[in-house]
Amino acid sequence: MLDVEVPAGVDSASGRVAGSGAATWTERKRPLLVAGSFVVAILLGVVLGLAWADDEEPATVTTTTELPDSPVLSPPLPLVSWATSRVEGTPHKVTLSATERQSVRLPLQWLAAWKVREKTAGSTTPTMDDVTIVKDTLFYGAIEGADSAHDEFWAVAQTEIKDVPETDAPDPHVWKRVGSERWTLVALGPGACSSIPAKLMTVLSPGICAS
Repeated sequence: MLDVEVPAGVDSASGRVAGSGAATWTERKRPLLVAGSFVVAILLGVVLGLAWADDEEPATVTTTTELPDSPVLSPPLPLVSWATSRVEGTPHKVTLSATERQSVRLPLQWLAAWKVREKTAGSTTPTMDDVTIVKDTLFYGAIEGADSAHDEFWAVAQTEIKDVPETDAPDPHVWKRVGSERWTLVALGPGACSSIPAKLMTVLSPGICAS
């Protein structure tokens, strides 16, 4: 009998290439196998991502400090001489009745106290009742708007606040209100009067702004 060299991978009895069927099946299924592996990898990544996310600290949400709000900041508007005859932009020194003057003082006091409390988180003092508008230092004026909703009211005064040194609440204080919106504290301390429109300053001539 002759010794015949049989190529590797060929069955000497049948002459067929060994494993050719399995190889053919593998080649046909290769795209499906690759796609399946890709899907499994994605799902595994999602699961692991969710697991890790649960262990992380929640994101910090930054919020903007809101302006102070209280009913006392929106008292009734005073009667004004230009209500029926408007010239937008005209400045006025407004004369208040005793009742109107008290009504105006309350929001100014409230805001001055709030400004001090704002420096210390959780502080409950001083309160509006701890603030005094120094006698004969309140100057009150307005600039006509196109309508009552756009009238600008301004006030400037010196304050005294119980148990609060002047360095923590420097004078003068300047407040502003537009129409029936709430009063706001615009500025305080040296240079605060520069916040008041120049044409209104000319009319008011507040002596407390000269120092």
